[in-house]
Amino acid sequence: MTWAFVLRPQEMATYRRCRRAWDLGARIRQNYIPAVSSRPFDFDKAIHDALAVYYFPAMDDWDRSIVRPLALKGFSRSMAEQVGHFEEAAPLTPEQERDFEEASALGNSMLNGYFTWSAPLDTFASIFSDQEYWAPIPDPDTPGSDLATHLGREMRYLGRVDQLFSDHNDEYWMAIHRLVGNRWLDDDDLLLDLDGLTALWATELTYPQLRIAGTVYNELRMDLDTEEASAEGATTGMAAWATTDGRTMRRPRHIHTRRSPISPDEPGPGADVPGGDAATDRITERYTGEWFRRTFVRRARGSVRAVGPNAAAEAREVADPGLAIYPNPSPDNCRDCAFRAPCLAMSAGLDAGLLLDTAYRHRTEEEGEEERLRWSIGRAQTRASMSGKDSRPNTVNFHWG
Repeated sequence: MTWAFVLRPQEMATYRRCRRAWDLGARIRQNYIPAVSSRPFDFDKAIHDALAVYYFPAMDDWDRSIVRPLALKGFSRSMAEQVGHFEEAAPLTPEQERDFEEASALGNSMLNGYFTWSAPLDTFASIFSDQEYWAPIPDPDTPGSDLATHLGREMRYLGRVDQLFSDHNDEYWMAIHRLVGNRWLDDDDLLLDLDGLTALWATELTYPQLRIAGTVYNELRMDLDTEEASAEGATTGMAAWATTDGRTMRRPRHIHTRRSPISPDEPGPGADVPGGDAATDRITERYTGEWFRRTFVRRARGSVRAVGPNAAAEAREVADPGLAIYPNPSPDNCRDCAFRAPCLAMSAGLDAGLLLDTAYRHRTEEEGEEERLRWSIGRAQTRASMSGKDSRPNTVNFHWG
């Protein structure tokens, strides 16, 4: 048993959808995953790995003509590693091989198009890239204390931040990269994004010196025309593209012009005042291209503060030994659920134990990047490895399962 009772955003999202699926798959519950993955690769993860390289803070001022190939290498390496792990259990079928080739071509075109589109917009300083938060959950009934289970285990929230950056007003923004279909996300989906708001709240608890102004949503459309995108990249050319980006390594960029990042926040109402408080969550800026869109959502401090009591109530609920477990069947919940077969058996009053023992397995402690708290030089070497250099951290990584 781990020393902390760890809640993870993806698992809590599953809990809100279906308690039975959560009970079977959550690490703090039965911890099952399919013995053989249904997918040889996770395209979303590979794109996120590439963007983590592209926005890695240590390379923030590097010429983008150097960083772009490293990010593309990160994408290819992530895809290849995932397929390699899959093939340890089963060879790829011809259809899966075609899917892999198509996804690789799409990913490279998507990333090249995004790099070109975002070049004139990336006038910020990266602070974090693919960074974990490891947040205590304050007890709303006992100020100054954190929640613990009935056995005294400390409760923690563990997740990842795609990117944190600082703008010219020295305000911090949390960026979230999202792959979308053939339409942009609705404004209400962005304004009411509970996972994004919870990540902001948890990051501020993990790093108390930070006060984050809001959330920036980078949307990359999956219906991108690869041939058109490639033609656009060829037409634009590296020299023309470089003139739109200030990172040339010829001189330092001056990002922070207003105050120290750890100085107190300036008082003042109004969402358009740097350092001021917004009365409500609101969209303040938006940049839209054919296949990419970037939306700034300034978060009201009241919205951020409200996350705490809600997270505490939910944490107490899932830690309750007498918590009732039941399914919540619906087309959306069941269509892609990994636990449909055992759930159907349970709903029929049958014992699903044999099915779980044969078609599923328990996660190992090492599985899943989100389980590893990697700090400082460890992360630098991990990102270097993802971009093509084989290296392992010399530091010790601690694991909490």
